[in-house]
Amino acid sequence: MPLSPAQAAAAKRWIDQAEVARLQGDRPSAIAALREALKAAPDSAQAHNNLGGLLRESGQAEAALAAFREAVRCDPKLAPAWFNLGTLLRDRGALDEGVAALSRSLELDPRQADAWYWIGNARMGAGDAAQATLAYRAALRLDAGMLNARWALTMAQIDPIPTSIEAAAASRASFAAELDALIAWCRRSKPSEGFRSVGATQPYYLAYQSQDNAPLLKRYGELCVTLVRPWEKKVGLPAQPPARGAKRRVGIVSAHFSNHSVWNALVRGWVEHCDPSKIALHLFHTATDEDAETAFARRRVHRFESGVRDGSMWAKTIADARLDVVVYPEVGMDAVTAKLAAIRLAPVQLVSWGHPETTGLPSIDHFVSASGMEPVGAANHYTEKLELLPGLGSCMRRYGTQPLAPDLRRWGIDKETRVLLCPGVPFKYGPADDALWVDIARRAAPCRLIFFRGQATGLADRLETRLRAAFTAAGVEFDAHVLFIPWQSQAAFFGLMQAADVVLDSPGFSGFNTTMQAVECGVPVVAFEGRFLRGRFASGILRELGLDDFVVSGPKPYAETVLRLIDDASVRLRVRRDISERGRALFEQRDGALAMQRFLLDVAA
Repeated sequence: MPLSPAQAAAAKRWIDQAEVARLQGDRPSAIAALREALKAAPDSAQAHNNLGGLLRESGQAEAALAAFREAVRCDPKLAPAWFNLGTLLRDRGALDEGVAALSRSLELDPRQADAWYWIGNARMGAGDAAQATLAYRAALRLDAGMLNARWALTMAQIDPIPTSIEAAAASRASFAAELDALIAWCRRSKPSEGFRSVGATQPYYLAYQSQDNAPLLKRYGELCVTLVRPWEKKVGLPAQPPARGAKRRVGIVSAHFSNHSVWNALVRGWVEHCDPSKIALHLFHTATDEDAETAFARRRVHRFESGVRDGSMWAKTIADARLDVVVYPEVGMDAVTAKLAAIRLAPVQLVSWGHPETTGLPSIDHFVSASGMEPVGAANHYTEKLELLPGLGSCMRRYGTQPLAPDLRRWGIDKETRVLLCPGVPFKYGPADDALWVDIARRAAPCRLIFFRGQATGLADRLETRLRAAFTAAGVEFDAHVLFIPWQSQAAFFGLMQAADVVLDSPGFSGFNTTMQAVECGVPVVAFEGRFLRGRFASGILRELGLDDFVVSGPKPYAETVLRLIDDASVRLRVRRDISERGRALFEQRDGALAMQRFLLDVAA
């Protein structure tokens, strides 16, 4: 319903007042003013839209979403509201709905390069690199100087689910070519705000190609630091030299101080076992989600910083802490962390294997890994200096989850069917291994290879399409041997693990947390040992257990080992017993955490 003149005038006064408060940095007063505007004019689309923006900045995503929906209801022709709705939906994983909202915004205002950019991000989130590339190119046709779009276009060349071995190689070559073009463009254009693009999108999927990525990532990392450096000098980072005292000041920067694989495998052990009389831990939580693990972290450390801040604000906060060492548990999974890692915020900066790839960043000095998982000559895989902690380098706790027994019959699985669990995310399964799954399915019948659909179901759909084609080409019935099921709760996943005959480690990019969960559940695992750290998590764990017989390095021995396990009940029973008896020693290993403490003290000195 259109606003009356009186309503419109009253709403405008409050909206203007809110804008003044926003520009002064007083977000609560701005929100309060917009709520007054909506009391005066409940159908003010502009007030709803502005309120949604402020709520989003405050970390109140659900309330922001409701405000944007109200804005487009009140005025279906308000393009900025459709844009805001679309970008927030994309951030919350509602990718198709987000694209629809952004497309509606473009219908109303076709000149929005930003809308095309965010459509590209949504398409990439669904695993559709080809459509993402088209969207980014559309953005650049509207704004040739849009660095974010050029940056994202480069990253989109790496197809998360390539259709073939040839397509995977072509995507890698395209990435290298676009990276060269991006570097050249940045040299010519010298973008003054270039630091804003660093971390916005990242070459995340490059890690899932089983090749040496260090040369490519070195070029990428040097570009990141080059773009950040002018801003870093302008604002004077780090602000002051480290504060000297009896304790070393160590900062950990992460989006994952919560129940997350990075926290569980790495950070919790550091937080729990670092001696507070020797190290003052400062935690910088760049995400907004919190749970019981977050509360645990707050209680254990000298300082815990959290809240909604952009990269610039976080950089100042960390620099002002005057740290001796900054630790990034991972670089590559979080936008804010990736940007910060390109800045020199402390004299010594480390990264660990939460994302098991070199960063390529000249600003990172050391890569902290584990001797039990790295191959001979591993130092050549990193641009950082490699530091090896003993064994697995992890102080992971048992989950202690009560398993929920699955009803396998609902998936058409009877007592005679062998259950072969493939627990990796879809992009862990490259086209080079499709023939391996066909071979195992044919020889293990009756069986079901069980894969999982995550929140971004498009990725699993693309993997399923490719695997179906491989099975059909080999004359093996796909639906009789393969099953894709929804992502499971922790309890349901543990129950499914316990019901499985064997867990099949994913070649190329192994699973640390999933293998440790399999150990806790006492289920046999076959590990495909790769050339790089990212392909050696399961093999490292099995070798620590003395189960080297189930570590293989090729498709043929992998299939043979799987068949030996499922065909021989006595072997399977023995392995389950060995895992149950020996597996307890893998959890809460303090040696790795204490070695990390010694290393932090050494480099801080």
